[in-house]
Amino acid sequence: MTQRKARLTGTPHRPTPWGDHPPRDDDEARTRLLDAAERCYERRGVARTTVDDIAKEAAVHRTTVYRYFGTRDDVLAFVMLRETTTVIELAETALGRSGPFSERLLNALEVTLDTVERSRWLSVLFSPESVQTSVSAAASSVFRGRIREVFRPHALAAKESGELRHDLDPDAAADWLVRVAQMLLMEQMTEADDAAADRRTVFRDFVIPGLVNPTP
Repeated sequence: MTQRKARLTGTPHRPTPWGDHPPRDDDEARTRLLDAAERCYERRGVARTTVDDIAKEAAVHRTTVYRYFGTRDDVLAFVMLRETTTVIELAETALGRSGPFSERLLNALEVTLDTVERSRWLSVLFSPESVQTSVSAAASSVFRGRIREVFRPHALAAKESGELRHDLDPDAAADWLVRVAQMLLMEQMTEADDAAADRRTVFRDFVIPGLVNPTP
């Protein structure tokens, strides 16, 4: 029923979901909901943003949000996780370059942490306050899975070349690297500014030597 007909008949007009521009498909719908959530986070903060806020910002009913994302926490998790695309691509590029595996891994870790620090939403994932939240658990689990996928083929190749210890499980090593990176990020958020300058030393002198074969 059009607005004109509604006025003539006295029937209340109900706005069309998504306003005048409905999404072309589910992917666009999810993207628009996540964009709306980010705008709400900017204005109200993450903790104060509700599903109703996100729905109003996207010009939809709250049931539409629930249709694409199960809970409010799921929305935040997906906001953070879609930013991991850049992190994954940069890490994969660094690992795929030529040179010793230890140097490529060091550069991949550095570029990953730098990107996380610059991201408003990924920094939430790795902040001390997020450790106890279900959002952190769900999002970090998916993040670890993506890191595993990137790290595994390069780790297996490094094993074949004799650069990586043969007894190491690539997935377990990837999980351990993520935990170390998370620890260093939290330390930087709570301690002195020189923590960032020290982390390359930590990776080079303590973390990576535990993964690679000693140089003859």
